[in-house]
Amino acid sequence: MRQLNTLIAAASVELRVRVREALEATLHAETPKIAASGRLALQMLEHGSIDVIVAESNLPDMTDNELLDELDMRGFKTHVIVLSHTPMANARSAISRLKEGRLHFLESPGITGKSSEDEFKRFILQVRRVLEKITLLRRVNGPQERIPTPEMPRPASPVVYPATRVNLDSFRPKVICVGCSTGGPAALEVVFSRLKGKSAVPILIVQHMPPGFTASLAARIQLVSGLKSAEGRPGEPIKPGHVYVAPGDYHMRLAQNSGDVVIHLDHGPKRNSVRPSVDFIFETAAHIYGRNTLGFVLTGMGEDGLAGTQAIKKGGGAVIIQDKESSVVWGMPGAVHSAGSFDAMVDLERCADLLALMSSGR
Repeated sequence: MRQLNTLIAAASVELRVRVREALEATLHAETPKIAASGRLALQMLEHGSIDVIVAESNLPDMTDNELLDELDMRGFKTHVIVLSHTPMANARSAISRLKEGRLHFLESPGITGKSSEDEFKRFILQVRRVLEKITLLRRVNGPQERIPTPEMPRPASPVVYPATRVNLDSFRPKVICVGCSTGGPAALEVVFSRLKGKSAVPILIVQHMPPGFTASLAARIQLVSGLKSAEGRPGEPIKPGHVYVAPGDYHMRLAQNSGDVVIHLDHGPKRNSVRPSVDFIFETAAHIYGRNTLGFVLTGMGEDGLAGTQAIKKGGGAVIIQDKESSVVWGMPGAVHSAGSFDAMVDLERCADLLALMSSGR
């Protein structure tokens, strides 16, 4: 397997040394090129093949948003790993990269004596996981790393399995939960494009994203769906016709409070190595709504959502998963498929049709 060509963009010599040590320790990256500024990094990109840029969040000559803007304007498809102690505040230029899975976030490693060897080992492990993810995405998407477009022939009806499967023709959900990860923002735009400002049920979304991006994602969903959409707030009662997005770095659950179903947020331990986790919203929705719960599992890496779909099925609810051909990464829906805890497996366009149908109240 070819090692990734990497470029470190950081003003601090100590940080550059630390990141270089981590990259080389993963065995997934060639000896990286070094740039002390954003402009120098862009010049090096013009004259060499770079797969991954590891950049500190605010370089001396440009912010991370400005660097991403420059990369987009120049047409670079390079993956970017942003190192920061705090998340980016503005997702404007980053949202397109999030759609394609080309933007990644890591906490900046310590560069003083306070940084223990165990902490640095954890940083190396995190870097290795991101590089493995990038390698997989490049293999799935090819050199241009474009998201597969849903232009394939659409099935006349969902592939519905027998026995314990729910009859979707007569299914009437009272809540809809959607979970996704890599490739999710673009998939969500397609799936929510059919709603036309109408939904008879509340819809809750968990997309694996860092803080600072989920508010922009909610705004984008509101634009394409016509539904009121925002990050979920603690104690907020959920209402039909509204979309609630789990805030980055917070688990979102549902709870009952004086007759209302309300949103609960917490910064508890990561589950399936992620926060927010799809499993929590699926499980708590299934506990409250039982057989009237509908879950969608869209494109994403890993197995988050698997336990949640099993809870939905145990309660008599329904689960729809995205098929392999239209997924950027068929990890999350693939895990659900292997476990058999789903009722229909369809392409992305059919997911959009089903969401519009199931949310209409018919």
